[in-house]
Amino acid sequence: MLTIDEFRKFETPLTYIGADRIDRIHIGLVQLSTDHSLEMDWAKLIGSQAAVFSTRVFYSSEMTEAALSQIAIGISDASTLIATGLPMDVMAFGCTSASIIIGEQKVAELLTKNRGDIPTTNPWTAAQAAFTHLGATKVAVFSPYTTEVNFPLYQQLTNAGFEVSVLGSLGIEKDTEITTVSKESMFTALHQLIPDSDAEVIFLSCTNLRVLDYIEEMESIFNLPVVCSNSSLFWHAMNLTGNQAKCPGYGRLLNI
Repeated sequence: MLTIDEFRKFETPLTYIGADRIDRIHIGLVQLSTDHSLEMDWAKLIGSQAAVFSTRVFYSSEMTEAALSQIAIGISDASTLIATGLPMDVMAFGCTSASIIIGEQKVAELLTKNRGDIPTTNPWTAAQAAFTHLGATKVAVFSPYTTEVNFPLYQQLTNAGFEVSVLGSLGIEKDTEITTVSKESMFTALHQLIPDSDAEVIFLSCTNLRVLDYIEEMESIFNLPVVCSNSSLFWHAMNLTGNQAKCPGYGRLLNI
């Protein structure tokens, strides 16, 4: 058995040439401990367009203003954990309702506290940018949330200059239950909400809602663009870096 000094003589020193960072958009993503859907949806959208580096922040799953506000405590620390030493092009926070309750500007500040001066997004900011991009001001909202979350959603959309044509709510009290909402339930709800509205866009809110695969079918049935939290978040993250997300098969937003 060699000693450490003998091993040093045995060991052959090598050299290397450093390679550049992989030539893809680098997205840092902070998502919730309770999210079961965002990663799977983005896996379908990313392709070779981007590289996503993700971590999670604790959330109790309680769909209340107090519980959603508490998420803010962990965002900066979670952001810091993403790929130490690797520069990101954009930071994203993966929760629509928490972005509404905490506030878009505050979320942006927390995301970049230790990441430098780079753009940020979240599903709430992204959805509003998507509505504008699609030329829509009248929004039909399908929400899984409680009234406690829906009311500030309504207020903030209205304050931003959008008209909420109709808002349907499932009133779910646990984030982890939102991921179990079936395709049939979503389509039934939209058939109830959309025909008598004058909406110009349909928004299905929540990163935990498994709706991405049904967007094109919804658009064909209701003849309206359909935006969900996960589609708009990826679209906006790419847009903020000066790139156009190209994801055919997942709705007008990701195909124009």
